[in-house]
Amino acid sequence: MAVRVEELDRLNMSEVSQSAEPVLIVGLVTRDMFSADESTPGGVPSYAGRTVAALGVRANILTIGRQEMDRSALVGHTVKIVEDSNTLTFLIGETPSGERSLRLVNRPARALCASDLPEEWPAPRNIIFGPLLPDDIDIESFYRRFPDSKVWMIAQGLQRTIESDQSIGLNSSPTDTLKQLCRPGVTIFLSRIETKSWSQSDMDELVASCDLVAVTNGDQGAYLRLGDASYTVDAIPAQAIDTTGAGDSFAAAFAITRESSLVAAVKTAVGYGAMAVEKSGPAPMPRWPEVRSILRDSEVKSQVIEQDNLARHAVIIAVANQKGGVGKTTTAVSIAAILGEMGLRVLLVDSDPQANATSSLIGREASESSDALYRVLIEGESISTLLAATQSSGLSLLGSSMALAGAEVELVSTMARETRLKSALSSVQSDFDVIIIDCPPALGLLTINALVASNFVLIPLQCEYFALEGLSSLQETIKLVKDNLNSGLQILGIALTMVDNRANLAAEVEREVRSRFAATFESVIPRSVRLAEAPSHMQTISDYAPDSAGAVAYNSLALEVIERLDLKP
Repeated sequence: MAVRVEELDRLNMSEVSQSAEPVLIVGLVTRDMFSADESTPGGVPSYAGRTVAALGVRANILTIGRQEMDRSALVGHTVKIVEDSNTLTFLIGETPSGERSLRLVNRPARALCASDLPEEWPAPRNIIFGPLLPDDIDIESFYRRFPDSKVWMIAQGLQRTIESDQSIGLNSSPTDTLKQLCRPGVTIFLSRIETKSWSQSDMDELVASCDLVAVTNGDQGAYLRLGDASYTVDAIPAQAIDTTGAGDSFAAAFAITRESSLVAAVKTAVGYGAMAVEKSGPAPMPRWPEVRSILRDSEVKSQVIEQDNLARHAVIIAVANQKGGVGKTTTAVSIAAILGEMGLRVLLVDSDPQANATSSLIGREASESSDALYRVLIEGESISTLLAATQSSGLSLLGSSMALAGAEVELVSTMARETRLKSALSSVQSDFDVIIIDCPPALGLLTINALVASNFVLIPLQCEYFALEGLSSLQETIKLVKDNLNSGLQILGIALTMVDNRANLAAEVEREVRSRFAATFESVIPRSVRLAEAPSHMQTISDYAPDSAGAVAYNSLALEVIERLDLKP
């Protein structure tokens, strides 16, 4: 899981930040006392506010306390302070073992709730919650008001207890409140201190309920846990002055950049986490260009943790574009075959009623009777009993036929119609390394099923005048799926196909695409007679004409796919 330097250079932080807005930060600005004469502002709004400001985001911040509270760390944001006679105040000390201790001194009389928000504030795309005590924010009220917002929960306060002497303690396992607030669309951030006594089953239960759990460890890096993978992430070498707020900065940077890619978000978050530990209190953070330079010069390593109870699941890629004749099937079949030849276990799902992928691999006559995907989606049959072998090494096929055209209509009245393919594929995900879905040239329920089931979308785009026609519709569909059905869906890249290098127009279109879409693959697929001939011989291009320009180009594209997904043949 490594970010190449050029990938960081391509990350347009201005666009990333704009796409994250509107951002709402909800939490209590604190007064952190070290003695009667020494104090500093703290709390999630202070550290997260500094971080998102450095990334170019102007947030709306909702907090509660005395109007004269120190709000210096909130400069640049729109702030609403719910007036209360008390500001949340902690006395910070040190235990005999050298760990930080907290004692509650003052707190507001009530919790923050969604009704405290100014009416003129827009509905947030992203909400960063920072509870510091179990009941200082009525988070459910925000869930009810903004059901479509992405939630980033810096959840340390949900694990805390207030002892009789007002000292702050910790629960030894996930609290019921934390569990109840975990749901799809929610990412949880905790520290090693809050989770060190958890069992593996505690973590498993939490991960199963939300999108991701990140556990930060001050200046020592972080641990990320998704449903089917875990990562450890090294920290950037830093001179640790004060680790307070490092987790808040990590979480805020991750929240703003997550939509770009998981790897880029982790790298950015690690960078800002390191910046936080080098400062005392919520000091101004460096802007992205400076942090990017530090990241360039640092070797931040991250690796997948192999766990006995954590099954490895296939990466699922939808090859989609609602415009026909752009090379979707050729791309899906060619990449699937090449990955199989490299030693990966690959399943190709033909989700197009035209069944061209099926006929190219097992022949026209066999494809006419191959209603496998229809039987999976409509009749609920098991995929494992319907797989077909192919002549390509390592490649299996879930075929289709014209019968699949009827599925589009029949799915309309089916329960959980958008998730039928996802549910079916879950039974075979551990049997494959990669699953590639060849989508139909439409944005109907078959394509929606593919996008909901997938981790990534690969978009073939023909280099012609109308190349970008309809791409905005596909992007909007992907956004709707991300927002409502599959928050983890990402665009893997755009593959330029059917390129005629003799035409000036092709070069102009390529320049336009690359200028607008940083995720465009370097490999370019040329127009090729051999590519057109291969299916009629029931062969992939790598078998039919392995030295042809088309085969070489698709082999190069497959290598890029492997690199971007960090696959290991």
